[in-house]
Amino acid sequence: MMISSLILIAGILSAPSRYTSVDVEINWNGSQRETTVHYRAIAGDDGRFLRVTRDFDPEYMDIEVLNSSYGFPGQPRDVPEWAVDTLTGSEGWPRALVIAFPGLRPGMIMEWTFRVRDSGQLAEKGLFYAYIADGEPDTISVSCPDIDNLAVGQIGFTETTRRNRRTFSSIDEEYRELWLSTASGWEEVLGILLESSRVSSMETPPDLREAAIEAGAAGALPRMRISRGRVLITESLQLVPLPGGDAGFAVRSLQEILDSRRATPIEAATLLSAMCRVMSVDAPVIPATDILPLVPSPLGFYRFFILADGELEEPSEYLSPAGWVDAPDTLWLLLPGGILAEMPPVEESETGTEEWDISPSRGDFTLSIQTEGGFDRELRRKLAGMNTEDILLTISDWFRFSSVYFYPKSVELSDLFDLTEPAWIIVRGVVPPAGDNWMETAPSLNWSWEGVITRDYVNVQFGNGTISR
Repeated sequence: MMISSLILIAGILSAPSRYTSVDVEINWNGSQRETTVHYRAIAGDDGRFLRVTRDFDPEYMDIEVLNSSYGFPGQPRDVPEWAVDTLTGSEGWPRALVIAFPGLRPGMIMEWTFRVRDSGQLAEKGLFYAYIADGEPDTISVSCPDIDNLAVGQIGFTETTRRNRRTFSSIDEEYRELWLSTASGWEEVLGILLESSRVSSMETPPDLREAAIEAGAAGALPRMRISRGRVLITESLQLVPLPGGDAGFAVRSLQEILDSRRATPIEAATLLSAMCRVMSVDAPVIPATDILPLVPSPLGFYRFFILADGELEEPSEYLSPAGWVDAPDTLWLLLPGGILAEMPPVEESETGTEEWDISPSRGDFTLSIQTEGGFDRELRRKLAGMNTEDILLTISDWFRFSSVYFYPKSVELSDLFDLTEPAWIIVRGVVPPAGDNWMETAPSLNWSWEGVITRDYVNVQFGNGTISR
């Protein structure tokens, strides 16, 4: 079977703890661009209620629930009509088909089947599917037709083939990751991601030219033009998630994007790229993902940058394209090639060192920090992606928060985006004037981290709770 006759299937499912097992069966009719996905799951100990959803874009996708039932083995009952609904925002927003399973008890079996008909431009690209889960559910099974050119990437799964079907069963309770793809390689994946973006970015509607003129006003340098264009987009358009889940990489015409005042991440990047072209700046769209697929696949790509003058710019709500925090314990870094990476997990060693060289006679200080484990992550989270002035301001705030009233004037630090070595920083500055007992306690920084840090003091003496020369 040729790739062009297959239908695009996309899905990333992280099963919640209320499942104990999940079985997924994928079928399709390539000539009709029709896909059927059947799920069978067993409710876990914290069942009672479960809602499953399937996103879709009504402009080119039609989705239908073929069956939905639940109950103990041998006692199935249909899900009530009121528990199956289509949710949507205003016109132009993606929709979601929702099934609510009420009154679940541990051991009950839930079954639901979606049938999707897709008339979008990506529907002929092939089969793409992903399942990523941690230790729950206990068992996972995914089956699909045995076709030519199907590449498989798997962690914690074993594979069997029987009667023209391939089945992937989980074998590891700690972490499971399964990728299915019919793409010939990463070049084809990038083509899938950017096909409609390239077409749309070549348009020059009047509104685009006016926006470019506004961004390039007053003879600004290229970097300033790009920054102004980015601000125009983020302040003038509402950014929405990639619609449809299955084929959200489709880009509307630039005029439609401007008229609707809404844009997906790839549409916002395409619009900024087109504005740069009008301003004679070459800035192609670069897709990025925080989940690098084990095989060539467009799934997981959900952020889109432009590459201008060798630097990445992201036309979205993120202020820094190089590093940001979206959870209390997670720092995301942009790696070469547009791939996003999460900071390494916490190491067993949670130690670090603060070395203070304080000279009241000279009125200055030097702080040297070497980090390990969680302190390494904390330092990167606080300072990654900032320029020198912002770093000094952040350190000043950090000092004040720690009740250390020193004034930092200069800073040296390691490359906080290089994860091959522990982070370090050296801060030099001024000690404020004070009397004989000029500090009641030794300086120490509040890291907002539960751990151990060794503090060394050079050129100071301790006695009776005070420090002096």
